[in-house]
Amino acid sequence: MELHWNTILIVAELTTTSYTPSIPAGKTLDTKAWLIFREQPWRHFVLSLSFSNNYRELRVHVHDHSGGIVTPEINIHENPDAFKYIMACIVFGRRDCIGFDLTITINPKMTSLLSAAFWARNIKGNIVVNENTYDLLKVIFCNQGLVGRGTVCYLARRNGEEFVIKDHWVKGDKDVVLNEVDMLKDLKSVPGVPQYVEHCLVEMQPGKVDDTQMYRQRIYNSTHGVYRTHVRLVLKPRARPLHKFRTRKELVKALRDIVLSEFLLY
Repeated sequence: MELHWNTILIVAELTTTSYTPSIPAGKTLDTKAWLIFREQPWRHFVLSLSFSNNYRELRVHVHDHSGGIVTPEINIHENPDAFKYIMACIVFGRRDCIGFDLTITINPKMTSLLSAAFWARNIKGNIVVNENTYDLLKVIFCNQGLVGRGTVCYLARRNGEEFVIKDHWVKGDKDVVLNEVDMLKDLKSVPGVPQYVEHCLVEMQPGKVDDTQMYRQRIYNSTHGVYRTHVRLVLKPRARPLHKFRTRKELVKALRDIVLSEFLLY
């Protein structure tokens, strides 16, 4: 398989110097994590390895939508069992061990490669929301940042009907992240507002909601309150951007509906 950022599983950097966050190897891993997230936005996190100090010291790096974390050094000569355990998890473990979301299946061979307009790409795969499985057709929006909500909007189809699925990471725990869902439910009778279909808090395993805090053993003052919870929201109908109007009449009607919706909200 030809290597592209949409097919890379993990990244490893080797350096003869001692490790500090400011060395080129550390900065390179930050950049490569961003590139992998850019091409594989459906991942929970990006896993990387660094071998420093003449390749004797191993560190595991994790980048997610709350930032980056790195383990203390592991001397692979003095602690070979830890080294073997890490490598065995990477090589033989499930795909979620290296950051993939098991509720999303993407066929990279059927997915467009790097382009300036990622959110215009066709993709092939499926996504699970609660008990329903949707076929993925296209990425219609993708947040390009590393830290933040990591919003990805997919055009999807189920039983012949098209939907928009918003996959994103909301700051806070599961008790406070559903404000948008509650708002859409309250606005279900307002014309011009997307119609709520269903939502879920994505789970890594039954009963265990996916959030970025689970990858951090300690919460420091500098990172308190920055962890995010993985939320998936299904809406309809699928519409075209306003600038893609086909006739002047269609544009005027769309503007009228926007004004009407604003009036009804107040």
